Amino acid sequence: MKKKIYIVLSVVMYVIAVLILLFYLVMTFKIQFNTISRLILLCGSCLFLYFGGFFLSKYLNNNKPMKINLWIYFILYIILLLTLTLFDPMFGRSFSIVDWSNELFNKYISNSFNIIPFHTIIDYISKFNSLYDTKTIMVNLLGNLIALMPMAIFLPLLFKKTRKLKNFLLTVVIIVFCIEIVQFLTLTGSCDIDDIILNTVGAVFAYMIFKIGSINNLIRNIFLLESNKISRKSYFKIILFIVIIIILGIFIFVYRNYLYNKNIENYNNINNPNVTFEYNNECSNNNLFYEDKIYKYYFECYNNDDFYVIVNDKDKFSVEEFLDYSKYNYDINRLLYGLNYYNIKYKIEHKYTYFNIEIENNSNGSYYVPFNVDSDIAELVLVDKTNNDKILNYEINIIPKKSGSTIMSVVFELTNEFGVTEKINKQFNIIVDENLDVSYSEKS
Repeated sequence: MKKKIYIVLSVVMYVIAVLILLFYLVMTFKIQFNTISRLILLCGSCLFLYFGGFFLSKYLNNNKPMKINLWIYFILYIILLLTLTLFDPMFGRSFSIVDWSNELFNKYISNSFNIIPFHTIIDYISKFNSLYDTKTIMVNLLGNLIALMPMAIFLPLLFKKTRKLKNFLLTVVIIVFCIEIVQFLTLTGSCDIDDIILNTVGAVFAYMIFKIGSINNLIRNIFLLESNKISRKSYFKIILFIVIIIILGIFIFVYRNYLYNKNIENYNNINNPNVTFEYNNECSNNNLFYEDKIYKYYFECYNNDDFYVIVNDKDKFSVEEFLDYSKYNYDINRLLYGLNYYNIKYKIEHKYTYFNIEIENNSNGSYYVPFNVDSDIAELVLVDKTNNDKILNYEINIIPKKSGSTIMSVVFELTNEFGVTEKINKQFNIIVDENLDVSYSEKS
């Protein structure tokens, strides 16, 4: 009767494990699972698989089902490892056969290829106290460190030769090297010597820990249902070690988030400050409050000497001081938006001759227009006035340098959705007289 219960429980557990695994496979093709969701589903499937093998081993009175389970765990782990390193779009993976003549290859070599040991590791460590994304740092450091740690369980249990450190080390290095080579050949992820270093160090560290007698006995008891004796003291040490590792991991993550939040607060204080204004309503002739390369800005009524910008409710500046000499990263366009919000009237005057040009954009894609075009005679400064991407509208300001005449070109690059670029070259005759007065005409 007791054996019948074992076989029933075993079947139920195996069925649940298969259903969870099928759900994982089906949903993977329909939606993008994040890494945590994948791990939860696979671990859930393996957990039920474990109990299925446990009850079946009790029924058969041997541990052969547990050995088969171990192979299944190993295969699922390999699939997950390959998925995350080669196929997972959430990590920027896109497995494909690459056209090596494509400029994408040169971009990959510049951004994602490294053969200098510890270059990437040092780079990410230096970014620990920065605005760099926490997930990216953790994945590239801790993630690579723990990625192959399970090999320290699977390889010695499944392959006797890898129970020796040199064989285990050689096997891990070959596995990691092969993954990196495939990433390079397909331009997927990054091909980095530091990935090999971190993966190998993590696997060897886990191997040395799992090689400790009591821990090795515990692993064999769990996965192979052996009956190795373990003292209470050893259990206590193992549990204490696991707790310390978990606490250390949580501390690193929490501390990193604390540094990130502190940096983002400082960043926002400088780059996105809270700006208000302090002024009186008495009209004055002294109302030029700012000028840049091509414009002068005037208040319609307020006295510039009595108009102040209050930043983050503590710092007080004149407009010019705030925009040009303060630590805050702010420009005139953002300031004008604030003036509009508080209904503070102003006007803008051009400092130089200017004209407008319109270009019809039928590309349904992106476009590029230079900010300025320079020559010995004059400089053209372009200001985007576009309200509709179908019609590109640019204001062209002519800043004279010395008398003379020249032909200046502004090249508009329109790129369609297929990556084909059309160049539209607009040429202008620019004449500057001895008084630096400017005349212009478009060259047909």
